[in-house]
Amino acid sequence: MLIEIAGGIVLAVLVLALLPALIQGALWLVAVGFVLIAVIGAGWLLFAGMQSTEGLVVELTIAGVFLIWLHYEIKARREIAIEKAAEKAEKLCKAED
Repeated sequence: MLIEIAGGIVLAVLVLALLPALIQGALWLVAVGFVLIAVIGAGWLLFAGMQSTEGLVVELTIAGVFLIWLHYEIKARREIAIEKAAEKAEKLCKAED
């Protein structure tokens, strides 16, 4: 009886100690699942578009537009991050003076 209670307490302490790792692992599995769903969906869509030449042309056109947009979006985000870092550095320099 006492051994069962002690075992339960030890188990509870281990679960609480490992809870952040368990949550992180669960979030990682969810993220991997979302990526797999996106990849399977993209493959399915590509296969559906390859059934006709016109469908494939439309898909490749949309993909090209998306990649161009993605390139400029990443570039803009990088520039915003650089500006924020410069502002932060400027504030730190003023605080030191």
